Amino acid sequence: MAGDGVIPLVHLDSIDEVRAVHKMLFDRKFDGQEDVYFGSPFIASVQHKLVDALAAAEPAKNWAAWRDAAGHPEKVEMIRSHLAGLGEWWTVTSVIKREAYVRDLLAPLRVDDELLGELIR
Repeated sequence: MAGDGVIPLVHLDSIDEVRAVHKMLFDRKFDGQEDVYFGSPFIASVQHKLVDALAAAEPAKNWAAWRDAAGHPEKVEMIRSHLAGLGEWWTVTSVIKREAYVRDLLAPLRVDDELLGELIR
């Protein structure tokens, strides 16, 4: 029922579909050109949900360790470079908005407070 505010659920039929969408979004984010979706909170939310599903379906894999941004220095450097090019917008943006933006940029990776503080300065 389009237009009535009801959002139908999206159902993925297998862990392979979840893995494929996760990999495509992750690879596109960090290997493609930066675009309007690069720091999107909506894309970040989907990415977190996909990895949450993978972690639940594959408990033997250490998804928590994989999600640690510090374990992906090349991705962190890419984000650092992106932030350095933001200019005045970045300098006038509140700390809370900068933190949220960095978390969205790194999704589905998670950043600890120390690295987050370093990135937002």
